[in-house]
Amino acid sequence: DAYAEYVKEYYVGSFKVDIESYTQEHLKNTESADRLWWFQVCTEVAFFQVAPANDSIRSSKIDISYHLDLCKNVFGEGVYPVVDSTNLYYGGTDIAGSKIVFTNGSQDPWRHASKQVSSPDMPAYIVNCKNCGHGTDLRGCPQSPLVPEGSSKNCSSPENVNKVRQQMTEQIDLWLSQCQTAGRSSI
Repeated sequence: DAYAEYVKEYYVGSFKVDIESYTQEHLKNTESADRLWWFQVCTEVAFFQVAPANDSIRSSKIDISYHLDLCKNVFGEGVYPVVDSTNLYYGGTDIAGSKIVFTNGSQDPWRHASKQVSSPDMPAYIVNCKNCGHGTDLRGCPQSPLVPEGSSKNCSSPENVNKVRQQMTEQIDLWLSQCQTAGRSSI
């Protein structure tokens, strides 16, 4: 009940989110951009946002079975996330790239699927605050269509958001200066 009230008041009321985009009928529409993300979730990564065991505003009915049923209902029988194959194909945590900045909010439900240990060519930053979710570094807090400019003023610790933004900027500036020093037009 608490979650339903929250969704009704904030998500639909304040943020003006179209809840129809979350229905299975919407996801069955092959013209839906949301369908692409869900196909990847249902076939490769299984980034299912389930309710924690205790003290969650999210309904305990939103569990692994719920998501697997959603995948089956939207994409048909036999659709199942093959996470091990995806990790094997893409290298899992052994990322074949360099000069990539990874940022996550401390409450980002997907942060555990991201790189969290820094290395010189792949720094990882966590924005720590009570309401730092997915995309805090770019969109601020709370993450909503009402804050497209990325204001950090509504974050519980705006200084933490701004610090990570500064670190990201300095890192990218360093890489660009190294590129210019080497006389290259690309990193």
